[in-house]
Amino acid sequence: MNENEVAVPGRGMSRRTIVKGAAWSLPVIAAAVATPLAAASTTNCTATVSTSTATYTRLSATSSVFTWADLFGDGKDFTLTLSAVPNGAANMTINTTNNLVLDSSTQGNEALPSVRLSLDTVNLDNIGGGERVTFSFALDGVPSIVENLTYKIKDIDGFQALDGLGGAERVYLSAGAGTGVYNSDWIRGQGTSANPWRPFTGAPNVEVIPTNTGGNIAVTAATVGAFDLTFVANNSGRAGTDRPNQNIWVGPFSFTAVNPACLA
Repeated sequence: MNENEVAVPGRGMSRRTIVKGAAWSLPVIAAAVATPLAAASTTNCTATVSTSTATYTRLSATSSVFTWADLFGDGKDFTLTLSAVPNGAANMTINTTNNLVLDSSTQGNEALPSVRLSLDTVNLDNIGGGERVTFSFALDGVPSIVENLTYKIKDIDGFQALDGLGGAERVYLSAGAGTGVYNSDWIRGQGTSANPWRPFTGAPNVEVIPTNTGGNIAVTAATVGAFDLTFVANNSGRAGTDRPNQNIWVGPFSFTAVNPACLA
């Protein structure tokens, strides 16, 4: 033992030796603690959002997109894309001015930003013409699954059709796209192609005024990545010269997005 070393009683080891050992061990402990903390601080695993706070871009009468920029803090944008195509026969066509317009006017007794689906009447044939809109969720362009999706389909109404099944406007979803709750005094159906949601033949009025919730369907889906909503109109009960524009409103959409990075 030299003059700079001090003996530690009963240990057989100098104080200098202990200090040197501690100096080597401290960085190892620090690194072990810092690594998981850094990983946790840069990963957001879920985000519950609404289209009421998204950026909406209408690209055309048949294409639009909601965007949540950098939703998980990783520089990637989350999107809900809408793509519309004609459905069935040509008795109804897509209205190029109003279709897929984001509208905050009062519909279904609420003034919330909802997407307008709009059809023009070409003729009064009872052949199920309309449009099919595909809703697709994606993260940075990669298809994504969302949970607890909720939204409303509003203002389903219309003159009673000659098929005896209800009013003009009919709406249905693709399989697995969710279930709907509605006022049975106004609406009938199960939201399927064989049994679409439609105005009840005994509904109090032919048309639903904007401050009335009678034409609303509240839709929920536990998990979904993409789904189709089909909107058709059967104006066969009208006079030959009575060919109105038919409209419904869809939204706002609320859901929980899941970051795939947390599932790896």
